[in-house]
Amino acid sequence: MHHIHRWIKRLLQGLAPQIYRYHGWILVFAVILTASAGWLVATRLKVTNSTNVLIREDSPSHKNYLAFKKEFGVEEDFVIVIQSENVERNREVARVIGERLEQLDEHVGRVLYRIDFSSLQNRFLLFLPHEDLVKLEEEVKQFARVLRQPGFRLDINSILNEANAKFSEKYLRRASNWREFKPFVARFIEMLDQLASHLQNPITNNARFPSSARASEVKQKMQGVQRLMEENEYLSYDEGRIVLVLASPVNVDMFAASPYGAATAAIRKVIEEVQRAYQDVRIGLTGEPVLMDDELRISMDDSAKAAVLSFGICALLFILAYRQVNRPLCALVVLVMGIVWSLAFAVLAIGHLNIISQAFVAMVIGLGIDFGIQMMSRYEEELARCKNILTALTQTLGHTGVVLVTGASTTAAAFYTMCFNDFIGLAEFGLIAGTGVLLCLIGNLFVLPSLYVFFDLRKSQDQLSRSADPSHWTPGVLMQKVLFFSPRLVLVGTGVALLVAGLVMHRVYFDYNLLNLQSQSLESVRLTHKLLDVAGNSIIYGIVIAEDKEDAKRKTEALKALPTVQEVRSILDFFPERQEEKLPIIRRIVELLRGIRLDTDVSRSIDVERTRKRLQELLEHSREGRREASKYRAVSQMARDAEEVFGRLIPPIERALAAMGDLSQEEIGRRLNRYQVEVFGTMQKDLAFLKQQAFDRVIMLEDVPGVIRQRFVSSRGRLLIEAHPKENIWDREPNVRFVNDLRSVDPMATGTPVQNYEYIELLRQSYLEAAQWALLTVVVLIFLHFGRITHGLLALLPLGIAIVFTLGLMVALQIPFNPANIVTLPLVIGIGVAYGIYTVDRWREAPQMNLFSNSTGKAVVMSALTSMVGFGSMMISQYEGLYSLGLLMMVGIGMCLIASTMILPQVLYCINICMSRGEKEA
Repeated sequence: MHHIHRWIKRLLQGLAPQIYRYHGWILVFAVILTASAGWLVATRLKVTNSTNVLIREDSPSHKNYLAFKKEFGVEEDFVIVIQSENVERNREVARVIGERLEQLDEHVGRVLYRIDFSSLQNRFLLFLPHEDLVKLEEEVKQFARVLRQPGFRLDINSILNEANAKFSEKYLRRASNWREFKPFVARFIEMLDQLASHLQNPITNNARFPSSARASEVKQKMQGVQRLMEENEYLSYDEGRIVLVLASPVNVDMFAASPYGAATAAIRKVIEEVQRAYQDVRIGLTGEPVLMDDELRISMDDSAKAAVLSFGICALLFILAYRQVNRPLCALVVLVMGIVWSLAFAVLAIGHLNIISQAFVAMVIGLGIDFGIQMMSRYEEELARCKNILTALTQTLGHTGVVLVTGASTTAAAFYTMCFNDFIGLAEFGLIAGTGVLLCLIGNLFVLPSLYVFFDLRKSQDQLSRSADPSHWTPGVLMQKVLFFSPRLVLVGTGVALLVAGLVMHRVYFDYNLLNLQSQSLESVRLTHKLLDVAGNSIIYGIVIAEDKEDAKRKTEALKALPTVQEVRSILDFFPERQEEKLPIIRRIVELLRGIRLDTDVSRSIDVERTRKRLQELLEHSREGRREASKYRAVSQMARDAEEVFGRLIPPIERALAAMGDLSQEEIGRRLNRYQVEVFGTMQKDLAFLKQQAFDRVIMLEDVPGVIRQRFVSSRGRLLIEAHPKENIWDREPNVRFVNDLRSVDPMATGTPVQNYEYIELLRQSYLEAAQWALLTVVVLIFLHFGRITHGLLALLPLGIAIVFTLGLMVALQIPFNPANIVTLPLVIGIGVAYGIYTVDRWREAPQMNLFSNSTGKAVVMSALTSMVGFGSMMISQYEGLYSLGLLMMVGIGMCLIASTMILPQVLYCINICMSRGEKEA
């Protein structure tokens, strides 16, 4: 295998004279190529943030998801969150925002903020359970019997007159009358309680929602129907303190720089304007499009900032470390060329960057500068030995050039191994980054030497020698007193550290939660967590498709029975059960009320004295009735019932009369009138509502509000069922349980939870496979380079040590792997192994020389530092995914640097000593 190394060495040394001779033409070609590539990048490069383009379209789950979106014409919703303690205020804001969003035709399609139930209003009794409807009919019979009496009006005086009539001794002595009397008393006691409360305090609870457990059956049922209408009219949670407005985007170009950017900006502008008018209400924006847009916007901005920062710090380190400007500047120019070429390759090969591959620029800066550092260090070392330009160039390419080919090959191979998986986003990243590394290598092997020749050709040999800074740190104290004060102690300490790290590294885990990758300070992320905290509600849910109503009913029942499902929504919610059986009951209720006047004006003035007199009569009747009943309670059940009834009547009457005694005549009139309007006016409305109910047919699809039909019925007539999770399915284990449960009902279930389930696991498995292939490829390339197993193992030793140390530090620093930073697995393998290659290769060239007594030691340190800067610059990002990637790569490369420059030299030092002793003994 060693002949491959020799062949590459001869090839590069043979190219040196050609580069020297044609350096001008090479530079002209490089400039033209860079200008053309720059134009291509400026005019055709796109960035997409859609996860839909990261997964292969032929993936069964993804294909199913795309088919669902196309059939139902849906996109993930924008979610406007409105919060305050004032329920009506929240609804008012929802109406204002909804109406404003409907005007944004260019950006927003379907808007759901209020459901108009007017088409169902005269059929709402069909939503009551059959048993409740039967009870309601009986209640209406009793009301109708009273309301049909001559002269009866639905007001205080009529009710009091009716009560006094029923309290006559003749009426109560007949046992048959008690069946009618007891329900009447239950309702009457509630009215008396409310009357006393109105007299004691004019500000009372709405009479439509009484707290008394004795509320009339009619009122309870009517309130249930009205609450059903009101609670579902708006998308509200936390008892109305949170109201949502949903808006679906339109005209989405997933290959635009920011697919949802324009729509997000337009909606946020509306929110800002409405917020100024309603400062007592908190309004925020979240939803998958917003999370995606925020992620793209922040990651793109931060990636650009990281690239600029990385380039600036790398340039500064380069210049300061070598105490000159010209040659570092040449290396930086070549680096820029390599990046532009890489971007142009991305345009030609793929056409776009994705959320993963857009970060490659910052990476390539740190990696590409590595080649320039190595080339410059060796070139200056050769010039410092009073060699001419051609000889220095030949030696540089023949030694360092060969090592760079191997190092670049291992790094590129690590990237290219990502191409062999089903995750397109990762494959695109691997192809672009791997090619970028090779293009940077080509630039440093051809363009950089040409630049050196161009600038150095006019200098004398003496000037060249003086201008070549000694590219190494002088040994002395650093070597003998610090690095090699006790190699055995360092190696024993390394062994102990490896043992400790090896024992804990199994605790490293993978964080599947995509929300944890976002900046936690973002409004969209905070609101998503808020919705998760409110009764477990989530803005993402599972989707099951039904062929028809029967299929939908079967699947809905199965979904509701699942332990991981909190709520199931579908158009079936608008088709009550047993409708045919309910129609005759509703017809009888309506007929009972036919002919009864329910439009009496109850707001007229109250006869205070008449009301007081009737109450006093009732009190006397009740007290007398209780006394009489108590005499026979031991022998008669009817007497016991009468005693209980009269006992319950007395307290509210006494309260009402006592309150009237403390008020003026005028004030009593005002309060009684208010009571009459609230109680009997509401009762009239309730009965009128019943009277208007239709019983000609069951509820049909055309009766369902249009916004609901659009959401839940496809163009093909298939029905959509939403399954909302009970747990936080952003976390992996709840998501796995939820998706498995959905698939137990329908194997073709889809939706964002299913996509996340497939997408993240595919990503994780792809990186693990890429890491395995990267390691295998690196091992093969290293042994091809060195040709000897022992030398290959020595070059791999720092990588193995660094991996164990990195995993141990991840446990200590509580850094998990996640969908963003798991890329470090193949990257650290490809990047970190290069330092071991540089070190062992120079040791083979000069076994007795310490690493830092030549240019290699300094170059390795500078290469690692610039790589750490390139990745570490990502830590400025608000986007947690980029931050964690930068942090973990810094740790990993830092461990590779320590292992290559602090631990491996100790091993080589010990090998040199053993070799020296063996030679002496021989």
